[in-house]
Amino acid sequence: MVDDLRDRLNDQGDTQVPLLTKVRFLNRGQAAMYPRIFRMVRDTSLVLATGQFEYSFPVGVGTGKVLTMEVESTPTSSRFTSLGRYDIIPSLTSPTLVLLDQELPAAAGSGMRITTADRLIPFAATTYPALQSELYTGPSGTEELPVLYAMGLATARALDDRMDYTRYSATQVNNTVDPNDIMQVSQFWFAQFELLLDRMQMPYPVSRN
Repeated sequence: MVDDLRDRLNDQGDTQVPLLTKVRFLNRGQAAMYPRIFRMVRDTSLVLATGQFEYSFPVGVGTGKVLTMEVESTPTSSRFTSLGRYDIIPSLTSPTLVLLDQELPAAAGSGMRITTADRLIPFAATTYPALQSELYTGPSGTEELPVLYAMGLATARALDDRMDYTRYSATQVNNTVDPNDIMQVSQFWFAQFELLLDRMQMPYPVSRN
Protein backbone atom coordinates (compact mmCIF):
# COMPACT_ATOMS: atom_id res chain seq x y z
CA MET A 1 0.00 0.00 0.00
CA VAL A 2 2.83 2.40 0.78
CA ASP A 3 4.32 1.65 -2.64
CA ASP A 4 0.96 2.40 -4.27
CA LEU A 5 0.67 5.66 -2.33
CA ARG A 6 4.24 6.63 -3.19
CA ASP A 7 3.55 5.98 -6.87
CA ARG A 8 0.34 8.01 -6.96
CA LEU A 9 2.02 10.92 -5.19
CA ASN A 10 5.20 10.59 -7.26
CA ASP A 11 6.99 10.62 -3.92
CA GLN A 12 9.28 7.59 -3.87
CA GLY A 13 11.66 9.23 -1.42
CA ASP A 14 8.94 10.36 1.02
CA THR A 15 10.06 13.98 0.65
CA GLN A 16 6.59 15.48 0.08
CA VAL A 17 4.79 13.33 2.65
CA PRO A 18 7.01 11.58 5.24
CA LEU A 19 6.73 7.81 5.55
CA LEU A 20 5.23 7.88 9.03
CA THR A 21 2.63 10.37 7.84
CA LYS A 22 1.75 8.05 4.94
CA VAL A 23 1.28 5.19 7.41
CA ARG A 24 -0.92 7.38 9.61
CA PHE A 25 -3.04 8.36 6.60
CA LEU A 26 -3.45 4.70 5.60
CA ASN A 27 -4.52 3.81 9.13
CA ARG A 28 -7.08 6.60 9.07
CA GLY A 29 -8.38 5.15 5.82
CA GLN A 30 -8.73 1.72 7.40
CA ALA A 31 -10.60 3.24 10.34
CA ALA A 32 -12.98 5.07 7.96
CA MET A 33 -13.89 1.76 6.30
CA TYR A 34 -15.48 0.34 9.46
CA PRO A 35 -18.22 -0.86 9.85
CA ARG A 36 -18.92 -1.23 6.12
CA ILE A 37 -15.68 -3.18 5.70
CA PHE A 38 -14.65 -5.26 8.69
CA ARG A 39 -12.43 -8.09 9.89
CA MET A 40 -14.19 -11.29 10.92
CA VAL A 41 -12.94 -12.56 14.30
CA ARG A 42 -13.97 -15.94 15.71
CA ASP A 43 -13.14 -17.40 19.11
CA THR A 44 -13.87 -20.86 20.53
CA SER A 45 -11.96 -20.67 23.81
CA LEU A 46 -14.97 -20.36 26.15
CA VAL A 47 -16.14 -23.64 27.73
CA LEU A 48 -19.34 -24.15 29.72
CA ALA A 49 -18.70 -24.85 33.39
CA THR A 50 -21.10 -26.43 35.86
CA GLY A 51 -23.20 -23.81 37.64
CA GLN A 52 -21.53 -20.88 35.84
CA PHE A 53 -23.77 -18.48 33.94
CA GLU A 54 -21.44 -15.50 33.43
CA TYR A 55 -18.32 -15.54 31.24
CA SER A 56 -15.85 -12.81 30.38
CA PHE A 57 -15.30 -12.27 26.68
CA PRO A 58 -11.97 -13.65 25.44
CA VAL A 59 -9.25 -11.16 24.59
CA GLY A 60 -9.52 -10.18 20.93
CA VAL A 61 -13.29 -10.40 20.44
CA GLY A 62 -14.47 -7.84 22.96
CA THR A 63 -13.95 -4.78 20.76
CA GLY A 64 -16.06 -5.77 17.76
CA LYS A 65 -19.77 -6.07 17.05
CA VAL A 66 -21.12 -9.49 17.97
CA LEU A 67 -22.59 -11.26 14.93
CA THR A 68 -23.30 -14.74 16.26
CA MET A 69 -23.20 -16.57 19.59
CA GLU A 70 -23.15 -20.35 19.31
CA VAL A 71 -22.85 -23.33 21.66
CA GLU A 72 -21.49 -26.81 21.00
CA SER A 73 -24.20 -29.48 21.05
CA THR A 74 -22.03 -31.87 23.13
CA PRO A 75 -18.42 -31.69 24.31
CA THR A 76 -15.88 -32.26 21.50
CA SER A 77 -18.66 -32.67 18.90
CA SER A 78 -17.58 -29.54 16.97
CA ARG A 79 -21.25 -29.04 16.05
CA PHE A 80 -22.45 -25.58 16.96
CA THR A 81 -25.98 -24.23 17.13
CA SER A 82 -27.26 -20.74 17.88
CA LEU A 83 -27.19 -19.82 21.57
CA GLY A 84 -30.71 -19.14 22.82
CA ARG A 85 -31.26 -16.65 25.62
CA TYR A 86 -28.30 -14.53 26.62
CA ASP A 87 -27.26 -10.95 27.31
CA ILE A 88 -24.02 -9.05 26.89
CA ILE A 89 -23.01 -6.56 29.56
CA PRO A 90 -20.65 -3.87 28.19
CA SER A 91 -17.45 -3.07 30.04
CA LEU A 92 -14.46 -0.76 29.71
CA THR A 93 -12.19 -3.81 29.84
CA SER A 94 -13.99 -6.98 28.75
CA PRO A 95 -17.75 -7.48 28.14
CA THR A 96 -19.55 -10.18 30.11
CA LEU A 97 -21.70 -12.88 28.52
CA VAL A 98 -24.68 -13.75 30.73
CA LEU A 99 -26.71 -16.93 30.11
CA LEU A 100 -30.34 -16.13 31.03
CA ASP A 101 -31.82 -19.61 31.40
CA GLN A 102 -31.75 -21.49 34.70
CA GLU A 103 -29.97 -24.40 33.04
CA LEU A 104 -26.88 -24.45 30.89
CA PRO A 105 -27.65 -24.54 27.13
CA ALA A 106 -25.52 -27.69 26.78
CA ALA A 107 -23.53 -30.09 28.90
CA ALA A 108 -20.63 -28.77 30.94
CA GLY A 109 -17.46 -29.00 28.87
CA SER A 110 -19.20 -27.90 25.66
CA GLY A 111 -17.55 -25.00 23.90
CA MET A 112 -18.99 -21.66 22.87
CA ARG A 113 -18.18 -19.90 19.62
CA ILE A 114 -18.28 -16.11 19.33
CA THR A 115 -18.07 -14.38 15.94
CA THR A 116 -17.56 -10.63 15.76
CA ALA A 117 -17.01 -7.94 13.14
CA ASP A 118 -14.02 -5.87 14.20
CA ARG A 119 -11.91 -3.02 12.86
CA LEU A 120 -8.91 -3.72 10.67
CA ILE A 121 -5.57 -3.95 12.46
CA PRO A 122 -3.61 -0.69 12.02
CA PHE A 123 -0.14 -0.72 10.51
CA ALA A 124 2.45 -0.29 13.26
CA ALA A 125 5.78 -0.42 11.43
CA THR A 126 7.94 2.71 11.44
CA THR A 127 10.39 1.82 8.65
CA TYR A 128 9.89 0.88 5.01
CA PRO A 129 11.46 -2.62 5.32
CA ALA A 130 9.26 -3.38 8.33
CA LEU A 131 6.16 -2.30 6.41
CA GLN A 132 6.88 -4.93 3.76
CA SER A 133 6.27 -7.68 6.32
CA GLU A 134 2.97 -6.28 7.64
CA LEU A 135 -0.20 -7.81 6.26
CA TYR A 136 -3.42 -6.05 5.32
CA THR A 137 -6.18 -7.59 7.47
CA GLY A 138 -9.15 -6.54 5.35
CA PRO A 139 -10.97 -8.68 2.78
CA SER A 140 -9.16 -9.43 -0.46
CA GLY A 141 -9.91 -6.88 -3.16
CA THR A 142 -10.38 -3.94 -0.80
CA GLU A 143 -6.70 -2.98 -0.57
CA GLU A 144 -7.17 0.17 -2.65
CA LEU A 145 -9.62 1.78 -0.22
CA PRO A 146 -7.09 2.96 2.42
CA VAL A 147 -4.89 4.31 -0.39
CA LEU A 148 -7.73 6.41 -1.84
CA TYR A 149 -8.50 7.87 1.58
CA ALA A 150 -4.82 8.58 2.21
CA MET A 151 -4.64 10.35 -1.15
CA GLY A 152 -7.46 12.65 -0.05
CA LEU A 153 -5.48 13.61 3.03
CA ALA A 154 -2.12 13.83 1.27
CA THR A 155 -3.30 16.01 -1.62
CA ALA A 156 -4.62 18.53 0.86
CA ARG A 157 -0.94 18.99 1.78
CA ALA A 158 0.54 19.22 -1.73
CA LEU A 159 -1.39 19.43 -4.97
CA ASP A 160 1.40 19.08 -7.52
CA ASP A 161 4.85 20.43 -8.34
CA ARG A 162 3.53 24.00 -8.52
CA MET A 163 2.92 24.01 -4.77
CA ASP A 164 5.33 24.05 -1.88
CA TYR A 165 2.84 23.65 0.99
CA THR A 166 -0.84 24.09 1.68
CA ARG A 167 -0.75 27.57 3.19
CA TYR A 168 -1.53 30.31 0.68
CA SER A 169 1.98 31.43 -0.25
CA ALA A 170 3.69 33.69 -2.76
CA THR A 171 4.87 30.61 -4.66
CA GLN A 172 1.29 29.45 -5.09
CA VAL A 173 0.16 32.88 -6.26
CA ASN A 174 2.94 33.02 -8.86
CA ASN A 175 2.04 29.55 -10.15
CA THR A 176 -1.74 30.18 -10.20
CA VAL A 177 -2.60 27.68 -7.49
CA ASP A 178 -5.42 28.69 -5.18
CA PRO A 179 -7.22 26.92 -2.29
CA ASN A 180 -9.98 25.77 -4.64
CA ASP A 181 -7.44 23.68 -6.57
CA ILE A 182 -6.38 21.98 -3.37
CA MET A 183 -9.96 21.36 -2.27
CA GLN A 184 -11.12 19.95 -5.60
CA VAL A 185 -8.30 17.43 -5.89
CA SER A 186 -8.65 16.31 -2.29
CA GLN A 187 -12.43 15.93 -2.67
CA PHE A 188 -11.92 13.86 -5.82
CA TRP A 189 -9.98 11.22 -3.89
CA PHE A 190 -12.47 11.16 -1.03
CA ALA A 191 -15.30 10.75 -3.57
CA GLN A 192 -13.49 7.80 -5.15
CA PHE A 193 -13.09 6.27 -1.69
CA GLU A 194 -16.81 6.60 -0.91
CA LEU A 195 -17.84 5.27 -4.32
CA LEU A 196 -15.69 2.17 -4.03
CA LEU A 197 -16.63 1.67 -0.38
CA ASP A 198 -20.33 1.59 -1.29
CA ARG A 199 -19.67 -1.02 -3.96
CA MET A 200 -17.59 -3.24 -1.68
CA GLN A 201 -19.70 -2.93 1.47
CA MET A 202 -19.87 -6.27 3.25
CA PRO A 203 -23.20 -7.77 4.35
CA TYR A 204 -23.71 -7.02 8.03
CA PRO A 205 -25.80 -9.72 9.75
CA VAL A 206 -28.36 -8.69 12.36
CA SER A 207 -26.81 -8.87 15.80
CA ARG A 208 -28.19 -9.07 19.30
CA ASN A 209 -25.48 -6.77 20.59
